[in-house]
Parts: sequence; C-alpha cells; structure tokens
Amino acid sequence: MDDRLVRIGRLAAVAQGLEREGAYNGAKLVRAALERELVRYAAAESPSGGAASAAALEQLVVDLGDHLPAGLGALLLGAAASVRDGRTIALADAPRARVCRACGEVLLGNDVPATCPTCEAPAIAYRELYPTWYLEPVTREDLLVALAAGAGHVQAAVAGHSDETLAAQPFPGEWSARQALQHLLFAEELFAQRVGRLLDEDDPNLAARAVWAETPASDEGSADTADPASVIAARIAALRAATLARLLALPVEAWSRPGTHPEWGRVTVLTQAGYFARHQASHMAQLVAAANGRLPGH
Repeated sequence: MDDRLVRIGRLAAVAQGLEREGAYNGAKLVRAALERELVRYAAAESPSGGAASAAALEQLVVDLGDHLPAGLGALLLGAAASVRDGRTIALADAPRARVCRACGEVLLGNDVPATCPTCEAPAIAYRELYPTWYLEPVTREDLLVALAAGAGHVQAAVAGHSDETLAAQPFPGEWSARQALQHLLFAEELFAQRVGRLLDEDDPNLAARAVWAETPASDEGSADTADPASVIAARIAALRAATLARLLALPVEAWSRPGTHPEWGRVTVLTQAGYFARHQASHMAQLVAAANGRLPGH
C-alpha cells in the first residue's frame, strides 16, 4: 500500500483513539496533520479534466461496491455522467449529505431522522458536508477583513511583472497569470451582481450564466476580455472596492437577506460573500506561481 495512505490511516486512527480518551486537544493536533496529508495526497493524485474525473468516479463506484452507503452509488454515477457531459450537478441531483460523527452513518436528503438509524445518536451528532469549503460558516467581521485584503493580494501577485510575462503559460496546459485573472474577474463580476440582487430583490434565483451550452448555470467561468493582465487586475480591484463599500454600509440584518441557488440551495449575502472571498483565496497560489513562471509549491 502507498505509504501516504498508511500515514493517513494511522493519523485518523490515533486521532479517534485520543478523542475517545477525552484528549481532545491532542486529537486536534493529530487531525491537523491528517488534514495536511489528505490535502497533499489529493492534490498529487487527483484526475485532471472532466473525462478523467468522470472515469475515476465510475471506477470508484465499481471498486467500492457494497462498501458504499445505500443509494449513494447511483447518485455518484449520476454525478459522473454530468461531469462527463459538462453539465453542472444541481442540488436536485445531489441531496444534502450528513455523516453521523458517532458511527459514520451517511444520511442523505432533507428528511433528517431525530436519531441515527445505526447508533441512535441524536441528530446533533450529525455533521453536514458542504458542496465546497467556500460555503462553510464564517463571521461577518472576519469576512470583511478578508474581502478588504483580497484586491491587494491580487495586485501584489502581479506587481513587477510585464503583461507579456503574465500572459505566458508556466507549463503546457497550465493557466497563465492572465488566464487566472480572467477567471477571478468573472467571479468578481458575479459577486457584485449577486450582492446587488440579494439586496435589491426579494428571494432572487441566483442562477449564473451557463458556462457550457445546454447546461444548468454554474459559478465557474472566465471573463471574455482581450485586456492585458494589468488592466484585468485593476478591474478586479475596482469591483472589489465597490462591493466592499456596499457591504460595509449594510445593517447587520441585511447580511441575512436570502436567495436561491441551483447548486447551493438557500444562500444569503453572508454565505455568498464568504463563497467569493474564499474562491479568490483558493486561486492565489496559482496566480503567484504563474506570474513567476512556475507551478504552485515548486
């Protein structure tokens, strides 16, 4: 077996043992090491491209077979078909998912039993899995700090580099810094639009424009612009400043104004601001590396 998988298994087992003994802070430290191993293993081994990802998921369903929770295999095959066809996986095709922290049972859908059907732990023991970590809870105060710093991070990443350098791909098949900026501009435009609609409309449907033809809308895409990288970075900064100014002026209750999203379900001003702040953060290592002609982590 791969040594990395052995490390992952040992870390998970030791963390669980420490937790059972009440050594919660010890378990916390072990889980930090576990998360590091998981993230790095996944980054190194993850399939690249829609066809490869779909094939890997289909093979996973075959290999795991009865080890998968009831009903999950069919949902995963449906997700693989969507990825293969370039279609967004809507919330209707991927129900809410919770895991019982006490025994690991998976509970799908909105009808949540009051107690776990396997170990009888009460529902407060369930942990809901979000479609992406961008949607995990965040405080308004921390979010405003992150949003204010975000445009500066983009500007710092491209500072001192010519537009020609920023347009060059660091390696074949990898985004240039300019391409990464186009993606961030698309997201920033969508963020500004979402905030406006959530504040100006009652319960808007926040479907984004489709990235591929004949698909449900997705939040992923890139701005279609011929501008050089320096201009794109300046546009990102201007959009962020305008959106941030509007958010800073909001009364606390306005952060809870809701809308509906085809992938995420019920969203608010707070959850959408958290989504886009974290989305930008997730691309910063890629942008910095591309601007310097290398891959992230190299």
